[in-house]
Amino acid sequence: MSCYLIKELLPLYIEGDCNADTNQYMAGHLHTCENCNQLYEEMKEPLPFIKPPEDLMPSMDEHEEKRKFEKRYYGKLLARACFMFGIVYVIMIILYWVK
Repeated sequence: MSCYLIKELLPLYIEGDCNADTNQYMAGHLHTCENCNQLYEEMKEPLPFIKPPEDLMPSMDEHEEKRKFEKRYYGKLLARACFMFGIVYVIMIILYWVK
């Protein structure tokens, strides 16, 4: 078998999905071929996991998120109420002066 075929079979060999004859041949080839053996050593090592996004960014707890949402929402609501009250108050003053 050529190194190309060995490289194609390496994932199956590492997982143990090859039959006994193929396993024996793969082991023999990996013992004699330095390039294939190096690739085998690299492939059998597990990859390190990348930190999940929540570890990269400081996350707020649910209570803190709710508090910030309510502050924004009720802040806008209060601003609208003050604006409407001001308009009604100005209209009432204008109507009082017109009479």
